[in-house]
Amino acid sequence: MSEELSQIKEPITFGRYKFYKLGSTTLSQLRTEKIIKSNFTADISNKKPDGVLILSGGSVKAIVEYKQPKELNSKKLIEKAINQEIEVAKQLCKILIITDGKNSYWINPLNGEEIINENNQKINFVFDLKKDFTKEEIKHFESLVDKIDHSISQTNNKIFTPEIIDPSGLAKTLWQKIYINTGKEPTKCLYNVVELFVFKFLSDIGALNERRDFNAVYSIISINKKSVQLHQEALERYSEIRTEIKKLFPADESGDKTTIINGTIFVNELGKANLPQASLFAEVLEHLQEYDNSYGSFKYIKREFKTRLYETFLRQGAGIKTLGQFFTPRNVVQAMVRMSKANTLGENSRICDPFCGVGGFLLETIVENPNILREFEPKNGIVSPNITLVGYDRGDDEKDQERTIILAKANMLIYLSDLLVKYNNDSYLKAFATGAFNKVFKLIKTNLGTLGLNNEEKFDLILTNPPYITSGSASIKKQIELENLSGCYAAGGRGIESLSIEWIINNLKEGGEALVIVPDGLLNQKTMIDFLFKKCNILGIVSLPVRTFYSTPKKTYILIFRKKFENELIQTTPVFTYLVSEIGESRDSKRFPIKENDLDELLSFYNQFKGSPSTFKSLSKRCKIYNIEEIKQKPNLMVDRFWTEDEKKELGIEDETVEMTEDEFFGAVDKMFQEINSFKDYEKF
Repeated sequence: MSEELSQIKEPITFGRYKFYKLGSTTLSQLRTEKIIKSNFTADISNKKPDGVLILSGGSVKAIVEYKQPKELNSKKLIEKAINQEIEVAKQLCKILIITDGKNSYWINPLNGEEIINENNQKINFVFDLKKDFTKEEIKHFESLVDKIDHSISQTNNKIFTPEIIDPSGLAKTLWQKIYINTGKEPTKCLYNVVELFVFKFLSDIGALNERRDFNAVYSIISINKKSVQLHQEALERYSEIRTEIKKLFPADESGDKTTIINGTIFVNELGKANLPQASLFAEVLEHLQEYDNSYGSFKYIKREFKTRLYETFLRQGAGIKTLGQFFTPRNVVQAMVRMSKANTLGENSRICDPFCGVGGFLLETIVENPNILREFEPKNGIVSPNITLVGYDRGDDEKDQERTIILAKANMLIYLSDLLVKYNNDSYLKAFATGAFNKVFKLIKTNLGTLGLNNEEKFDLILTNPPYITSGSASIKKQIELENLSGCYAAGGRGIESLSIEWIINNLKEGGEALVIVPDGLLNQKTMIDFLFKKCNILGIVSLPVRTFYSTPKKTYILIFRKKFENELIQTTPVFTYLVSEIGESRDSKRFPIKENDLDELLSFYNQFKGSPSTFKSLSKRCKIYNIEEIKQKPNLMVDRFWTEDEKKELGIEDETVEMTEDEFFGAVDKMFQEINSFKDYEKF
């Protein structure tokens, strides 16, 4: 290292950024030593700015010029100071700071004008390196740089709170890289991508100190990106940091003992670095850093990304069937949440998804309803919602069985990222773990899973997509008998979907509401239809198109019902029915967004219907209202058959052909034989 470079003081850390105070060092020398990596023209290569603010890896974010107070005591002198370094800043970054330690001028180098804040005032943050900045000041400075870097252009000098460009493409790239290089199962690749996204996010919001954040790991490989030894050192550092993250988000030791991270590609089951994957780990870090250089912090994550993180992976052919088993398309989830009574629920209400998968129904319920979201803000240092939300998922002692609930917990962290940005101290993170995801998501390590639970406290609202493709209902029924739960499942329906519906009804409060996705077979079982009419009021039935779901072409419906009160003998209100043809995305493996989306009209009409069921009149040919006696006369509740062929043609709907893969066909045959063999068991229920 040259004499000039050896005089550079150790950088000062400002959150994600590092500030280098320079002496007589030139830009060319900084680039040669890889302190900065920005490109610039030859005419400024010998320029010597007083200081540079960089992102780990060498991306310049601000140029700083120091002056004596007497050099900035007039408008003319300020302009002179600006012009001295504006060309350097213009080529390297979007911020030029001129400061004398008492006053600082924040300049947009693209046009030479001062930058103003959201309140149309000039930025007054004084950049004085002679003072020790408090933690709050450092966070403010980092946030200020983030906002300016996202906002400023040649024609705009005003900052605004940014939203980063949807990083779904980055998630897809990382997933493919890990999948191709390791050949691991698609779901295992997903767990590792989500874990690293969580790591980067926690680093960007300042939840991890500078010794245990993303920059601490990336700075190791940035010294020499081709060094396998440094790759291994970085991965070992990360494996140590994982332990710290688990301390920030402690597992529920009295429950399933899971937390938000559990990837097993870059570390083994004991959490030790998997060194053969160190170079792949370094490549993934490089992708994350390059994204930050181009688009900025994960602190500002678009709502679309939060809600559609897993859909990114479901678009990959190798992942569709496996991941789709526990995933409901976000458009459908959001429509069901908005159709429910969640927005009217108050303190002490209880909401459940008994088959929660990655948690979409509960998380959408939280973020869609301010009355619920504010319950997750800290009060007196703790997170203790007065509205109970609980999601169950089945598992056993195998680690693979835990990962869906871990994904749900990580998903909650991403969904509620705005709260973590606002309250990003260690005490809140631990309170969030205890009062939020550990309290909400529960892994049931029994053969029956949720079906083995019988809650004493019932629920006001249940939103769910129960399993209905899984074979083995006969063995489940035998297990129910062994555990003396036969009285809870006495309706005599066929298949696991029937057992699921019974659980839902049994665990609803009187007057409680459920919105459930069900397969066509359930709505063609007279036994279950009669049971529903006896126990509940049917509020609505919505026909969803074939291939609404990623992993199956099965025909499905949204069934909406309310549990009757004890003295409520017969239903008197009409039933809302609706025929959905499109859900706002293509129903193939691509899942591209499309303009056609009948869910919007469905939502509008259903909420009007809820307000006045007896007087509501349908204005759409997709919507029909039936009195309850008409419904009872129907041979089944598959409402798409309530439309005539001529009516469907008028709507541009052709009869859908249900397709099956070879595996699905043989699975269906196997399931049919199991159910035939189990008919004799129904007398016991």
